[in-house]
Amino acid sequence: MAWLLRLLWGLLALVAFFLAALAVNQDEIILTFLRWETPSLSVFWWLLGAFGCGLVLGLLTIPVIVARERLKHRVLSKRLAQAESELSQVPKNALQE
Repeated sequence: MAWLLRLLWGLLALVAFFLAALAVNQDEIILTFLRWETPSLSVFWWLLGAFGCGLVLGLLTIPVIVARERLKHRVLSKRLAQAESELSQVPKNALQE
């Protein structure tokens, strides 16, 4: 349980450091995509938005990854059960030879 508390404090320190580093970047910039230009915002807001988008995309991909792993687990469990049933049908004398 102590490792969980250390992990939480470490994550909190990392987030605080990240936000402090972002707060230093207060220069206003304009992003240009082909001919379209964004409004003038500080680097802090652009980086925070990029971080938020990455966080949301990461959270949206978790169910896909979990579904794949569950499918793999189900397939492997069925193969294991089939192999165990085949093994139980083999006479014990044949296994000793």
